[in-house]
Amino acid sequence: MDDLFGAFEQLWKLNLPRTRLLNPFDGLLGAFYTKLVTMAHEDSKWFVEHSRPEPARVLDLCCGGGRSVVEFARAGWRVTGVDLSETQLASASRLAANEGHELVRRISLLKADVTSLALGETFDAVVIGGLSFTLFNEKQRVALYRTVREHLTPGGRLLFDFTPRLDGDRVSEHMLTYPIRLGERSGFVLVGARREPGMNGQFTNMYAELVDHSGHTIRYLTGFRFWLDDPEELTVQLAAHGLVVRARERHQGMGGYVPFMAREFIEAELVS
Repeated sequence: MDDLFGAFEQLWKLNLPRTRLLNPFDGLLGAFYTKLVTMAHEDSKWFVEHSRPEPARVLDLCCGGGRSVVEFARAGWRVTGVDLSETQLASASRLAANEGHELVRRISLLKADVTSLALGETFDAVVIGGLSFTLFNEKQRVALYRTVREHLTPGGRLLFDFTPRLDGDRVSEHMLTYPIRLGERSGFVLVGARREPGMNGQFTNMYAELVDHSGHTIRYLTGFRFWLDDPEELTVQLAAHGLVVRARERHQGMGGYVPFMAREFIEAELVS
């Protein structure tokens, strides 16, 4: 469990009864994470604003709970959303259904690994939102860039966000606690983010306790890592794959309800 830190690591070492270690984006904590990030719409709106003026076709890689899928569909685009998590795809389907039948008709959702995706068709834009790009290490990104190139029309746009390395970066930690209720069970979720510039990463951990009416407690724990990128080095990396940065914008975070720090938006054009 290399991605656990501080109190979360200690909770895991306690080996408390009925403690379940979950995949980061599946199950209860995956659904809760999706609910949190759905509160932030800055990335989805930015992506739509920096796409071509006329609605066309967009591929959303690591679509998660469907924020960008729905935002593009609202703007008239036909959207294909891809994710490996059934939990995330179910959330995306519910979010789209809440918008009505007309919008749902413009959306296709697919369970697949984005690093080996081969749809045999191209799109006018490819989106990777929710900081999903930063979940991929250097080797995985080579496969991700290949997927982007194979599915993006020449002149099409790649739109994504990432966690930038910052001047004066130092170790920092943020924690937030949320009450939750699930049927007869109630409890809390503790969400923490720890920035480790020396390890070139930002770690997100979640721990939940749910107690039923008889006092039985179930515990859930998960953790994952965002890689930090130097913006200029990332620009060079993109260019090596035929993607030229056309726009870039930095935001200071995702709001007080999510303990994440600065992120940067990128619009890059496929030129070769």
